[in-house]
Amino acid sequence: MDFEWGTSASSLSPAAGDDDDGEPGSGDEDVLTSLGASYRAWRAYSREKRAHEYTKTRLVELIKRESALTKQLARLGGTVEGIECALMKLEDLESAQVVLEGRYDAAVTGQAAREDLALELETVQRQCQLHTDRLHEAEAAASRWKSQYQQALPELACSNLEKERLTGELRKVKKTAVLLLNRQYVQLETMSKASQIPRLTGHLKVETKARSFSNVEII
Repeated sequence: MDFEWGTSASSLSPAAGDDDDGEPGSGDEDVLTSLGASYRAWRAYSREKRAHEYTKTRLVELIKRESALTKQLARLGGTVEGIECALMKLEDLESAQVVLEGRYDAAVTGQAAREDLALELETVQRQCQLHTDRLHEAEAAASRWKSQYQQALPELACSNLEKERLTGELRKVKKTAVLLLNRQYVQLETMSKASQIPRLTGHLKVETKARSFSNVEII
């Protein structure tokens, strides 16, 4: 039956000539009451559904922000500056969570919607707690790394001094080796030239011309 709002109950009653249903009965009033209650229930359900969808959207955005923050913290590698930035973002996340909880309490009135949103909010809180624990671990690791770095500075300075000393010694050794090689080269060249001079019984004139090591011409 198609029902139009504003139609009176008398227009829905049977004709006056019927003996069995000659006047409006309790069934017609029940139909009107049921339709009105259904319309009110539908409007209430629509409001609850819109509130639920809005809060669910906000929760999804919050989870995405928390996930992005976790990835950024992993890329930072636990530096002090990165941890400070992550702390600021965590404070923003906690503020957004407080605002979301207020809107959740104000917008949701249905018990079923409350239970669903409570589960989602609990998931967000667990993720926030997990992120907080990881952040504390990163702070502790950064403190350890900083302490180890400060302890390694003296050793690094000593290593640099030792490196400079060894570099100086290496230069001296190279210079000595070059001098020895040059001296041996001169000796070998002198011995080679001396072995090529013929022993003459008469007056001997020897004239040498400047040539390469492998080509010495004797006149």
